[in-house]
This record gives sequence, structure tokens and C-alpha cells, in this order.
Amino acid sequence: MQGAECPAETPNNDATMRSAHELVPLNTPHVTVEDVIGFEALYISMRKCIKGVLWKDSVAHYYHNWIRETLKLEKELKEGTYRERVPKYFIVTEPKRREIMSISFRDRVYQRSLNDVAIYPQMVRSFIYDNHACQKGKGTKLARDRLKCFLQRYYRKHGQNGYVLQCDVKGYYPNMDHQVAKDVFRKRLQPEIYMMAERILDNFPGEKGFNPGSQIIQIVGISLLNDMDHYIKERLRIKYYIRYMDDFILISDDRAHLERCREEIRKILEGLKLQLHPEKTKIYQLSKGIKFLGFVYKLKSTGKVVVSVNPEKVKHERKKLRRLARLVKEGKRTREQADEHLRAVIAHYSYGDNYKLIKRMEEYYKSLWEEGEQRHGADRKTQRDDCRKSPQRKRGGRGRQEQSRPRLYPHARRRGRGRNGGRGMSENYEKVKGYYDNGFWTKKRVRKAVGHWITAEEYELIIGEPYIG
Repeated sequence: MQGAECPAETPNNDATMRSAHELVPLNTPHVTVEDVIGFEALYISMRKCIKGVLWKDSVAHYYHNWIRETLKLEKELKEGTYRERVPKYFIVTEPKRREIMSISFRDRVYQRSLNDVAIYPQMVRSFIYDNHACQKGKGTKLARDRLKCFLQRYYRKHGQNGYVLQCDVKGYYPNMDHQVAKDVFRKRLQPEIYMMAERILDNFPGEKGFNPGSQIIQIVGISLLNDMDHYIKERLRIKYYIRYMDDFILISDDRAHLERCREEIRKILEGLKLQLHPEKTKIYQLSKGIKFLGFVYKLKSTGKVVVSVNPEKVKHERKKLRRLARLVKEGKRTREQADEHLRAVIAHYSYGDNYKLIKRMEEYYKSLWEEGEQRHGADRKTQRDDCRKSPQRKRGGRGRQEQSRPRLYPHARRRGRGRNGGRGMSENYEKVKGYYDNGFWTKKRVRKAVGHWITAEEYELIIGEPYIG
């Protein structure tokens, strides 16, 4: 590879092919079923699976009785009486809304053994170097370094002018066909290993869609588009190509060629019963910058590649820090947890050219711990003094005096006024109750609304405890 800034490559030959830090021999020895379900293999798999989750009750129970549980699992697998337990499903919203499947720990031990011993070594042998997701020694950092390397190489040959084809598969996992996934495994795996993998894939309901959460599904995700990778590199002759799961980028100096590549990719995905995302798949000029894995890469006229954080991610992190600071003030989180989160954010931002952004983020984080309540109290006192000095109070009349009282929200109607005519709850009661039930308002914030938005009786109904003024 040219250039010291580029990550090292190992060329393919008849003897070895690079897969991360390890060298996976092309003539991988035949893997037997005993190598997967033997006691030693299951024990090694268990040691890997307990990392970081030993605090869970189910994991602690298995680990405390590991000899008995491992022998029992081995016996069931060898006798053919093994049955997967019913998985649990939950929703995650970061970075986007997904339904995740959580399998039992004993099933995870078996699947980890099957994956590490048999499936992973067989599947990754045919991967191109620039397939970076879910592999040992690879990941997001290497993918970012490779894209930066590609831009530097491109500049040395073509300059700053060029085009980018950025593709994204619409609903990659939810729209993944079960039979297509099985065919990918059948093509590469030994018959007995394939039967074991097929049984795991059959546990997913329906004929389309997989829920992330199983390691086998991750291998399906990085393997499904492997033939497309080879087609783009070897037939379409795209030198600057990189893929991370279902996000991939092609760089060329010929826009018309990228248009043809997009049509070829669309045909390949149709054969896999998938389709390109109509909004996220686009061709644009290289000078506009490439958004990839949370960063923006801009190639300058001098050949320098400036890497900055995606502004959308910065806004999202600020909201998370603000919410975390609020939880600390409410006693639901500790200050150490908030500081740890900030350190993780700064470590992530430190990859690119984000020195000033990191300083601004640190200043913003410090401002969250200032005495905001005192400043807010001073503002309310100033507002109250202004209302007392208002000439409307001197005009007399109960209505005038009532209007001159300090109010947080002047547009809010009081109880006994407006549409309700003094009967029942005020029209702001449902609003405040909704804010509190959905977590937007704290108990302290609801207390401040008494006399302005709601009454003391309504406070007791919302919070469930008497109001003490």
C-alpha cells in the first residue's frame, strides 16, 4: 500500500488470507461436530459470553454451576434433545428504533461456540479486505482510516474533483429473506455445520426479517453482500470501495460510471430480495464531503482530509448530556456516571479534527452544573417586582389585581375562568398531568406550576401527595 498514513494490507495468496490480527489458512482443517459441542468448546464459549454481563442473575447462575450446566448442554446437543428456549424481545431507540431479540444464556453459549469454531472462520475467508463490520481486528476505526486513506490516494491521482456514490440498503435486517440467508451459509459451510446453523435461523418467525441480538445474524449480515463486494471490485473495477454492513461508498472520477454501478447494484440487491434506500442512496460531488460512520470527511484543495463530527450527532449528544444532568440532580444517576459519559463522548470526538468542538462540549457540560435554579429564581423575582410596579394594579378592580399577579405563562387560563366556567378541573390540568406522566416535567417543576397553571388540589391529584406551600 502506498503512503504511510494508510492501514496495512496483507495481499491474498495461495497460503494465507488476512482476517484481522490473525491469519486464517485457506486450507482450514475440517471442523467436526465434536469440535463445536464438546465440553472444552462450550467451556471456552462460556468464558467469552460472561464478559461484561456477569451481574445478570441468569448468567451468574450458569457460571456458578458451570460444570453441571455445561455437561447438561453437551449431553442435550449430542443426544439430539436440545431445544432453544423462548427468546425475549425489547425495543431500543439508539441510534434508531429497533426490536432486539435476547436469547437465553445457554443458547448464547452454544451459538457462540458454533460461530467461533465453525461459521466465522469459514465465512470470512472469502471477504474482501474493505468489508469492515463485525470482524476481529476490524471495526469502525479501521473503516474510517481506510476511507481517509482512499481520499488521500484519490487526490494524488485525480485531484479534488470527483464523485461519490453512497448507498444504503432499505431495512436491511427487517427485509432480509430467510431462504437467501440460508443459501449464503449453504454455499460456504460444511453440510453438518450448515444444518446446525439452519436450525438456528428457523427459530425466527416468518419468512422475512431477522431481529439483531444473535451473533449468527451478525455473520449473516456481513456475508449476504459478499458476492456484491467482489462484483464491484473485480467486474466494475471500483478501486475506492468500502462497506460497513449495509452502508457502502464508491468513489470515482466518472459520474456516468457511477450511474451504471448504481443500476448494477440495484439488480444484485433485487436478486437478494432487497432494495436501495431511495433517499440515502445518491451521487454527489466529492468536494461536498462524505458522511460515514458519524463523521464528515472533506477533501481540501491542498490534499488534506479534514474529519469532523456530523453536526446532527453533536446536537443529539448535547440533548443526552442535558437529560443526564437532570437525572443526576433528581438523584436517579450519579455524577460519576455523567462524567464517564462525557469522557466517552470526548474520546469518540478525538478521532478527527475536533479540538475546538471538544472544548465547546466541555464548556457546555460545565454550564449544566451551574446554579441554574438560582438564576431562574432571580428572573422570577424581577418579574414579580415588575408586576407590582405595574400601573394596572392602581386602577383597582378584582380582575385588574388578578391580572397583575406574576405568572410563568401569561397565556394560561386560571381555574374558574374561560371555557370551563369554574366547574371541574382547569384546562391546564391535563397538560401538566401529561408532562409529568411522560417524564418531561419533574415533581419540582409541577410544584412551581401551582398558582400559575394548576391549583393545589390538582397538584395532589397529579403527584399523589398533599401540596405544602
